[in-house]
Amino acid sequence: MGTRHEAVEAKIQEELVNDESLRRTLGAEVLERLGGEITGVSAHIGEDYEEGMDPEAVVFRERKAGFRFLAFTFEPWRMWDLHVGVVATGADELSLGFHISERAAGTCMMRLMELGKQVGATVKHYPIVVEYQANLPPITVSAMKFETLVNTLCDVCRAMSTMAAGIEPPSNMRAST
Repeated sequence: MGTRHEAVEAKIQEELVNDESLRRTLGAEVLERLGGEITGVSAHIGEDYEEGMDPEAVVFRERKAGFRFLAFTFEPWRMWDLHVGVVATGADELSLGFHISERAAGTCMMRLMELGKQVGATVKHYPIVVEYQANLPPITVSAMKFETLVNTLCDVCRAMSTMAAGIEPPSNMRAST
């Protein structure tokens, strides 16, 4: 008899589609694996913010940036200021990387550049989403095993959680409790 994880893996691999359901499933699976290891990690689905009134959500709507993302955040940081981003960039493609807001650049840029260097990624500015990102090479969803994608996400989250824990966020970048 297979484990719950093996059953999830088999079902998802059969139906691996780059959609909101995949992002929700990835979020739940990564949190299940990292919950006991990384205190204060959480997952946020972009579609849940489409009608939100956070200033960043308003900017996303105004700029037609889109909400097809999954963000892993690490207490005490606000999601919009520091997260691991998983962004649907095409019908079958994901972007995955370390993301910080423009306003967090003064506090976090050097560490973001170090993380990027560790994975061979260059930090780039994305003004449409008001962020700096260090992204891994694009991921073709249909060509990747679900297990590999989850493992990659867990590794990236571990690296970002270490960075997040090592930098005290300014009060305006702290998540409300």
